[in-house]
Amino acid sequence: MSDDVYRVRSEACQALAKLSEIAATNEVMVALINATHDEDSDVRWNACESLGMLGEKAATKEVIAAMINETRDR
Repeated sequence: MSDDVYRVRSEACQALAKLSEIAATNEVMVALINATHDEDSDVRWNACESLGMLGEKAATKEVIAAMINETRDR
C-alpha cells in the first residue's frame, strides 16, 4: 500500500477485496482506510470498493465517511 506506483497500490486494494471477510482484520481495514486518502483517484476508489466487500466488520463510521467522500470525487 506504500509503493510509489499507483497501480501497485490499486492492485493491492483489489487483492484484499478478493479475500473478503477473511481479510477483515484491523490492520487491513486501517490500510484500506488510509488508501481512501491516496493521491490517486483509482487507488481511493479501489480502497472503497474493497472496504465494501469486507462485510459487516468494515461497516465503521470511518469507512462510511471515506465512501461518501469518494463518491464526491467522481
